[in-house]
Amino acid sequence: MATITDVRLNVQKGGPGGSNSRRNVTVSYEVCFNRCELLDGTVFVERIDLKGDDPIFDDQQAVLSNGLCIKATEQCIKRKITRGVSRSTLDEDGDTVIFGIPINEDQDELYAKITLTPFTPHGDEAKSNVVRGSWGALGSD
Repeated sequence: MATITDVRLNVQKGGPGGSNSRRNVTVSYEVCFNRCELLDGTVFVERIDLKGDDPIFDDQQAVLSNGLCIKATEQCIKRKITRGVSRSTLDEDGDTVIFGIPINEDQDELYAKITLTPFTPHGDEAKSNVVRGSWGALGSD
């Protein structure tokens, strides 16, 4: 299986306030492939999730990448992805607000989870429109 190393998450700080304003979220990593993957020409599908780090259950905050195909190469590949994410999405541990007044700021803890899944081809099917006619013994079409 591909080896993912040197995973880094960076979230832009500062800038305009308000829950609708956005911050640049950057994830970088390096992926290296083994000999069998190289010989096979294996293609992997990348998914990068932004998750909230919590004691019991890590919440899904955003999907930063989903569906990009990466082909195994002899050289390791360095990837860097930057997406704009709203502050309200980054606020995974909401602050305490009473009667509309914020009284306690809760620190948010985020991490990136990278998954590379070997691509598996699958087919597709579709139907055409329905054409009506009379092609039988009594028909004229």
